[in-house]
This record gives sequence, structure tokens and C-alpha cells, in this order.
Amino acid sequence: MFPITAEVDDDTLFVVRPHWMHLVRPALALFATVAVTGFLAALTPPDAAAGWLQPAVLLAGLAVLIRWSVVPWLAWLGTLYSVAADRLTVRTGTVTREIRVIPFARVEDVLVEHESFADRVLGAGTVVLVPVGDRDQLELPGLPRVVRLQSELLVLVRRATAERGKQPAPPDPEPL
Repeated sequence: MFPITAEVDDDTLFVVRPHWMHLVRPALALFATVAVTGFLAALTPPDAAAGWLQPAVLLAGLAVLIRWSVVPWLAWLGTLYSVAADRLTVRTGTVTREIRVIPFARVEDVLVEHESFADRVLGAGTVVLVPVGDRDQLELPGLPRVVRLQSELLVLVRRATAERGKQPAPPDPEPL
């Protein structure tokens, strides 16, 4: 699906990042913030209110830019899902890093949910891992190619279940 980066292990089959559609709003916020801030800064006379109004407008624009454009982009960049033959590793965070490893032997089913019609058109959605027993489901929101990802994860889950029960394993998944 995506090239393997240096952050993942050697036995990683493939790596998935959230869908690019999560960057559309931050990009629109970037352009809108720069346009509105520039317009308001140009309208402000340099001597207005003892010269503090124009820097205040620029600082407010910078704060909006960081909150609505930079932070979501860093969150997208810091989220990485790597799939190995026996586990799924979820890495989140840029400043503080959280790593969660889910063995496929503890997963019973893999579901796909599409949040909207746009998700279905773009092939994006949420992958839900249903664990064995009474544990909470793990949701992986906003992933690309979710139907293909679901089928690949199901093969790996069935293989882990077969190894756990000593049943014959299904064939290997097709390489991405």
C-alpha cells in the first residue's frame, strides 16, 4: 500500500497512514487564514491604537494557523499503522509517542465502516478490530482502501486463529 519507512520493524508486511482527505480541511484553513489575516493586517493603519493592532492581528492569525492547520497536519503525520504477519502496531503522536501492539491471535473479526458517501467514493473508512472476549473494540479511523485492507487483515487474523487452534492455515495474502 505505502512504502515502508525506517520507523517500522523488519518483518512488516505493509504500512498504512490515514487517508489524505484528512488534510483537506487543514489546507483550506491555511489558505483562508493567510488570506484573512493578510487582508485585515493591510486594512489596519500602522498608527492605529498606538501601533499594537496590526501585530495583534498577525498574532491572532498565527494562533489560528497553528491550531487549525499545523496541529492536524502533525497529527496526521504522526499516525502510522504497520501490519506484520502476526500483529498490528499503531503508532500515534509527534511530540509524545504512543505505540500499541495488537496480536492477531486476540482478534476475532475485522469490520469496515464508511462514515459518509464521500468516504465510500474515496475508498476510505474506519477499520474496527473486534477482539476475542469482552474487550473493547479498536477503531482505526480514516484509513484508505479499507475494503482491501479488511480482506488482508482477515487473512492474517484467520492464520493466527488457525495457528492458535492448530488448524490448517489459509494461503498467504497477495503482496501489495
